[in-house]
Amino acid sequence: MKYIYLLILFNPLFHSSLLWENKLETDPLSQQYPYDIGIEKDPNVLFTEQFEDDTAGIFSRYDDVKNRKGIYTDPDVPKGSNGKQSIRLTNTGGKNDGAHLYKMIQPGWDDSLFIRYYVKYPAISNGYIHHEAVKIGGNYPAIPYHMGQAGTCGQGDKRFSISYEPNNEPEMDAYLYWGEMRSWNNGNSCYGNTLVNKSSTAQDLKWDEWICIEIMIKLNKPATARNGSIRIWQDGKEVGHWGAGFPKGRWVKDRWINDPSGQPFEGFQWRSNPLLNFNFLRIEHYDSKSPVGENHYTKYDHLVVAKRYIGPIAEDNHRK
Repeated sequence: MKYIYLLILFNPLFHSSLLWENKLETDPLSQQYPYDIGIEKDPNVLFTEQFEDDTAGIFSRYDDVKNRKGIYTDPDVPKGSNGKQSIRLTNTGGKNDGAHLYKMIQPGWDDSLFIRYYVKYPAISNGYIHHEAVKIGGNYPAIPYHMGQAGTCGQGDKRFSISYEPNNEPEMDAYLYWGEMRSWNNGNSCYGNTLVNKSSTAQDLKWDEWICIEIMIKLNKPATARNGSIRIWQDGKEVGHWGAGFPKGRWVKDRWINDPSGQPFEGFQWRSNPLLNFNFLRIEHYDSKSPVGENHYTKYDHLVVAKRYIGPIAEDNHRK
């Protein structure tokens, strides 16, 4: 079996990029670090956040903190965590629309990466979720604060952003801004494009349960190419993989509909400017629809950004 694998690996006719993307989950990084202990020291890891100090210490690691009084540590943690707390971002209906932690990354990451985190959505938010996820992307030039981009089309030379979040809950879907994004109203305005749209591998959110989200984003190189891609996992199960030539489907306004009888996906030109790269991370709770006086929240924990597939938190079988 190893001999066959080596023949494939070194066959010049074999597409090495496709091999890389299709073998990702066979050796999760988390398996080397049970309970995520020490994972921050791995040379493949670019950033981690486990929220294990007080809020002052947590805030010090971010450039822009929205609604400091609405951010708390919480003793609730995901299964397999060795930590003592998570972070809870809140809002109060009629008073504010939420909170965020925004980090500018310099000099930025100019390659493919993986982002994995745990999130818990409370049932009280059912019907009121707006944008509650960890978003990663880039601005050119990089800026140390969140800048709204809702409704704006194009700008492939200036920005892109990627998240996976509740979309008409309980559905989960990608929410993407990039230069070639589609419009819902013939180009007059653009909001985040979606990719899953009830495909056979779609996953719903689980109210009041920790969910493990992981996203792989392959940047397009050169900036003129559409060879970028995205791959999404929820609780270790693949939700979808979109790149140059796969899967088949069709665009319906700003929604990609996966359909085996359709046309191959064209791939992503995430950026048209080679100086635009991954340079921000935003942990977000945005709820502008809550009833007056009602408190909603989102919890986050065990965030890891790395150069390779991370996988859900691993437990040490020898300690069970």
